[in-house]
Amino acid sequence: MYHPSKYQEHNDSLDRFVRKFNEVSKKRNGQILIEIHKQENFIDDAIIKDEKTGKSISFDWEKRESYYSSCGFPFKTFGQFERKIIKPKILLSIQCSKSEDCFCIAWHSDFKKEGIENIGSITETGNYEYYGKRFTKEFKEIKYDDMELLYNILRKAFDENKLNKDSFL
Repeated sequence: MYHPSKYQEHNDSLDRFVRKFNEVSKKRNGQILIEIHKQENFIDDAIIKDEKTGKSISFDWEKRESYYSSCGFPFKTFGQFERKIIKPKILLSIQCSKSEDCFCIAWHSDFKKEGIENIGSITETGNYEYYGKRFTKEFKEIKYDDMELLYNILRKAFDENKLNKDSFL
């Protein structure tokens, strides 16, 4: 992690997100559940499992501390580091707002259609990291209060094998 001091808040926000999603899922039928990895594996943050199809996908989680304070994602494109996109196990990126009232999702298959840009990002130590990033217009912002929408998107993704923008409702 390039901001070690944010590690605990990252984990706490992921835990809150997963609890909210799993509550919604259990009201639906509980077929899709998210499990957080008990031990850090430095690959992905959690796994989404679908009991109906037997499929699962891993995702990368980030709680944004800047530029995305509340609902209304401020950019036309959604970015992710290439170092995360190239991990074959991770198929989805989820980033929540600082206030944890909204989050954005984007499929890595959609990121992979875009070129790599080398834009500097500041690390906790104040140095700049120039590892490549990709940006996609194919993302969806969802309110925490509408978590059922994420469930429906995942249902479509699993049922129709659409791990891309075509799963967005």
